[in-house]
Amino acid sequence: MNRQVRDHEILSAVFAKMDVPAMTVAVGILVALALFLATAVLLLQPVPENYPVGTHLQDLANYLPGYAVSWQGGFIGALYGFFIGGLVGFAAAVYWNMTHYIALGVMLISSAELAD
Repeated sequence: MNRQVRDHEILSAVFAKMDVPAMTVAVGILVALALFLATAVLLLQPVPENYPVGTHLQDLANYLPGYAVSWQGGFIGALYGFFIGGLVGFAAAVYWNMTHYIALGVMLISSAELAD
């Protein structure tokens, strides 16, 4: 086996490509679950009558229309969380792959120059 081919295979294994759709769905699910659970924990806590529940989390309604600290709002927040988390996961995976392809290309060019 040619040394350059072997080096290329080693570098490709070290700089493995991230699966963009998997990262998009995974981060989307994690953010959706986190927002729903944060809402659910507040709703399940015993509080005095007419006491404001989740005033800080309620501020998300300014950015996520339809969200509220309620069970219905928790599901709406989960949908927003999935969308926002999906965008973040997509951007992170694409950035990861792009930087690794650039680094791999630079290393391959450097090794080719050293071989000459």
